[in-house]
Amino acid sequence: MHRHPALLASAVVLSLASPAYAGGDGGCICGSPFHTTPQHPSHDVRSYPPDVPADFRHMRLEVVIEDMNTPAFSARQTLTFVPVGDTLGTLQIDAKALAVESVSAAGYETTFEADGSHLRVTFDPPAPAGQEVTLVTSYRVENPPLGLLWTPESPAWPGRPAQLHTQGQTETNSYWFPCHDYPNDRLTTELVVTVPRDFMVSSNGRLVSHTKAIRTRDRADGSTELLPYETFHWSQEQPHVPYLVSLVVGKFDVVDLARSPVPAKVYAPLGRAADVPATFGRTGAMIEYFAKVLDEPYPWARYDQVVVWNFGWGGMENTSATTLHENVVLTPGSLLDHDQDGLIAHELAHQWFGDLLTCNSWEHIWLNEGITTFMNTLWFEERDGRDAYLARVRETYDTLILNDRPEAPAAQGMASKVYREAWETFSRPANPYGKGASVMHMLRTQLGDEVFFKALATYIDRHRLSTVETSDLRRAFEDVSGETFEQFFAQWVFRPGVPAITVTPAWADGTLTLTVEQTQNIDPDNPAFEFDLPVVVGPAAGADNTSAGVPLSGAVQVRGRTATLTLPAATPPAWIAIDPDLAVLCRVDLRLDEPGAMALLTSGPTLPARIQGARVLGTFAHGSSGSVAGTQALVRVVQSASQPTPLRVECVRALLARRADIDLRSVATSAVDHWEVREATTSALADILSRAGDDADPAMRERILGQLAERAAIDKSLLVRAEAIRGLGKCQALEHENLLVKALETNSQGDLLRNAALDALVSIDSRWALRRAGELAKPGHDSRTRAQAIKAVGTLAKHDVPFALELASSMLGDVEMRSRRAAGEALVAIGDPRGLDVLSARAAAARGPDDRRTAQRWIEDLRTKLGQPAGTP
Repeated sequence: MHRHPALLASAVVLSLASPAYAGGDGGCICGSPFHTTPQHPSHDVRSYPPDVPADFRHMRLEVVIEDMNTPAFSARQTLTFVPVGDTLGTLQIDAKALAVESVSAAGYETTFEADGSHLRVTFDPPAPAGQEVTLVTSYRVENPPLGLLWTPESPAWPGRPAQLHTQGQTETNSYWFPCHDYPNDRLTTELVVTVPRDFMVSSNGRLVSHTKAIRTRDRADGSTELLPYETFHWSQEQPHVPYLVSLVVGKFDVVDLARSPVPAKVYAPLGRAADVPATFGRTGAMIEYFAKVLDEPYPWARYDQVVVWNFGWGGMENTSATTLHENVVLTPGSLLDHDQDGLIAHELAHQWFGDLLTCNSWEHIWLNEGITTFMNTLWFEERDGRDAYLARVRETYDTLILNDRPEAPAAQGMASKVYREAWETFSRPANPYGKGASVMHMLRTQLGDEVFFKALATYIDRHRLSTVETSDLRRAFEDVSGETFEQFFAQWVFRPGVPAITVTPAWADGTLTLTVEQTQNIDPDNPAFEFDLPVVVGPAAGADNTSAGVPLSGAVQVRGRTATLTLPAATPPAWIAIDPDLAVLCRVDLRLDEPGAMALLTSGPTLPARIQGARVLGTFAHGSSGSVAGTQALVRVVQSASQPTPLRVECVRALLARRADIDLRSVATSAVDHWEVREATTSALADILSRAGDDADPAMRERILGQLAERAAIDKSLLVRAEAIRGLGKCQALEHENLLVKALETNSQGDLLRNAALDALVSIDSRWALRRAGELAKPGHDSRTRAQAIKAVGTLAKHDVPFALELASSMLGDVEMRSRRAAGEALVAIGDPRGLDVLSARAAAARGPDDRRTAQRWIEDLRTKLGQPAGTP
């Protein structure tokens, strides 16, 4: 699945309330508003994999869809399994909201019970261990709340054909076929799907056949109706886990991707074929690169990417056929500042990590998501060079440093059995995407590329087509490297939090002393981290060091709260870089003076080191502790087109932190060559004016708002225009209301401008803003925009509670999952007791256990907000 653009990732649909990570076209379920567990639970909240009393070998699923505008179909499943360990008298599998009509097994008398959550089949006589059993189940699926998302034709979307797609992760494919809906067993699958003529079907594996036929249907008046249909037979001949089974039905422009080492197509929205190469054209190169670096060929028969409507997340790595959200195909005008390689590479990497090897339980989801996030970052290194790779590692570290702060025992590490529902493992502060990728980068840095990639290939060779746990990866690295990694995994995988360190340098009498202190909380539940912290020191010009003119390097062996390192230095060093290749995930407070920070900015050995210099300069206030020289050093970097773009952006932020407002306003005018720099200065301008508030000089306000308005109206970059629109809202620029209204009415890639205008409406915080948000919540707008608009209605509800309450209530049954989820969360945000009746009715009408639990969770959260005890009627 996919997540934040910088951190990438994949798609999960688990319950109506499973929240998407706040990351644009990302889409993983990170940033949950629900805590995973109370601090002092009254029961065991650890979750374990369910028993597998039978080895499920193969599923043949025959599906007949008579009308794509009627969200229902009939199905016949033939499931082959072998009892394990002992005779099997009763088999229980997951079957949520399925209308089971009959169950049979050759050689056995069978009885069955279907309770809306499970299907229990009793065999007479009991099935012997080791003997293959073939179970045939006929059933109906009718408008399931999860697992299979059906989007019929609608007047709100004129000309858009009906479509359906499935989303099995984590445990929701059992809403459309009975199965052991957990990743600790694998089976081969084939789907034989009959659909109305001119619709296309995608599933896993290879296309065995595609035929056309005429079916008959009896009319109410006794006559016979002839209906043209098509049947697609797909076969996945290597075993995979149930959540990866895919079914997509719709009408598409199908585009073959050139130069791919395996058959690769994109199923694009109708009319978008011409835009596919610019978005997906590097897929073949990605396949070749991953196969080479992993020493493992692409493992499946084909690699297709299917773009669907009403997708809940960013992407989902269904075996051989990834599903992607509707905005992934880029328009020509958005190519300046949009790039889908992160999402595409992430989902492709899942074909190895997640599909070929799958986590045995959700506790170990980082083995899927973290390694693929790392692989995505590797792709940027291959495409754009080492600086691009390190810039993304830096972004990942920054996000984790901000969020991964909770402490044991109240919080859990990245890999933990403590969770109530599977989706919670995707949304921990110790996030499996970014922290998992960081773990892989740290291992790479510690071992070097030769050993690291050999160990990763060994891990694949040992466990391909099977399920894995964290210990499997650890043993592969230990066996190949000869090093012990138990402590490493205990610190970075199984415990929460990251270290925060202060580094204080001191030079005297030819010796440089570096003192490192861990400043995060340290107690018996949260001991000090242990790691080696790399240091590189630049000698002063003409210094008579041991290696004159050559930087000195070393490592601080941090084994407790404090540690020191001494290095010979005949003169004070020119610069000091702490962990220049980001070998350790930690927050670094480097205590340099301003000249030392300037030297590190200009001469640091790596991009992260130079960013470190910029951040230290940001701690000196312009005009007091900060000098004009320090400010000008930052300005020069921002204005230089030859400097790395991530460094220029960091220097803009440092100028803002220094409160060098005049210089920032100057570079906002002069440094306009790159959209990312313009975006950073646009954000900074809004921050300057917002910080000044009512005390802002009128002339300054007019000039800054003029710059923001100009960028909002005509900048070539959509992202810059969007940032300017958000800035106008942040600055309460009601005199430019016309620009906000225009943005609300403008179509753009990913509906970027409307979403920015929604952010501005929330900042303006008025009844007018509430009403405009309500208009965008209606059907006919982009599914992400609608969800954001409903959320905005919840935030702005104080201006008209009845309006907000009615709107959110009406969206609880919406056809789009994002809207339903946002509506429930909005009812909680509104905080009106009338919402309890609405949510209680939703819980009573829920179809399936996940839907019911979600409604109950909203009820609990609303009661908490209202100050009512849990369980209050």
